[in-house]
Amino acid sequence: MVQLEYRLLNEENGFPALYGYERIPKDEVIVRCLCDYFIKEGIVYEVTSSAKENFLQVIYVKKLEDNPHPQTPGQITGMGYILLELREFQEEAESYPVMKTLEFGNMQDLLLYAVSQYIDFQDCEWERTSFEIDEDRQVFSLYLKKSEKEEGVK
Repeated sequence: MVQLEYRLLNEENGFPALYGYERIPKDEVIVRCLCDYFIKEGIVYEVTSSAKENFLQVIYVKKLEDNPHPQTPGQITGMGYILLELREFQEEAESYPVMKTLEFGNMQDLLLYAVSQYIDFQDCEWERTSFEIDEDRQVFSLYLKKSEKEEGVK
């Protein structure tokens, strides 16, 4: 277990701490460091970097919007599963359809998706566009688009 802190990327104000976690599993910290976006209390943050400070892992973020996102209904997380939504990324879309929700019993299985640039799904090759953690809904989301190779097959 390690200590994790999210800090706002704002040098003028001394990189203020936004959220802290006293005891969090190391593999979850690794997954969080791989995320492109972090959502908490309806606010979407872009992950900019991470740092190791003695016994503290720090993730720096910048706020993408000042207005909170509307809350979307959450997934049922019972049984202790880790949820990953595979969502289809579409340019200029207001929402991205969930193609499938996967359940994992441990973070290592999620990590295999988080570190992959390409995913074989629905008999097609999909390319990762971004990865996020939505703490409000207790779910990770992997945004995918059909790879250029697959687009040429049409």
